[in-house]
Amino acid sequence: MQRIEREKKTMSKFVFDGIAVLELLAHAKAAPRTVSPYGLTEDPGPGVMLVKDDGVYLMSNGEPGLRGMETTNKVVYAQGYEALRATASVEERMARYDKIRDAAGGDDFAEFIPAKSLTALEAGGSLQVELSADKMTIAIVRPPLGPITSKKSKRT
Repeated sequence: MQRIEREKKTMSKFVFDGIAVLELLAHAKAAPRTVSPYGLTEDPGPGVMLVKDDGVYLMSNGEPGLRGMETTNKVVYAQGYEALRATASVEERMARYDKIRDAAGGDDFAEFIPAKSLTALEAGGSLQVELSADKMTIAIVRPPLGPITSKKSKRT
């Protein structure tokens, strides 16, 4: 029954914090060289890689990599698809594995997203990536507008 439910799911949405993604993009743009996933193309230009393994995350494609606090390369996890801490129980790990597999498939992967596709991203906004079996759609969500204030005009 679970397998049928997985097959019916056509698209999954992953949401990334705009400020954190902008940091990755700044690194990629400033890096002396850039790399593509699995080295399939020479110098793809700056961007980020969407990666699925123990979680779903973005990382800069700039080399040398952007150091993370606890990782070799800094990553920005999709909301709700973070890797679990090392002390997580087997049950927690299996539940997370199932959630990630249901959303992004069973195979690990990396897909390149060029920086020029993300020029509209602003601090306070977010990057949304929707995945299906045969396509990836990117959406930039702008930050919410502040309170609207109106000035009453004075008539003399």
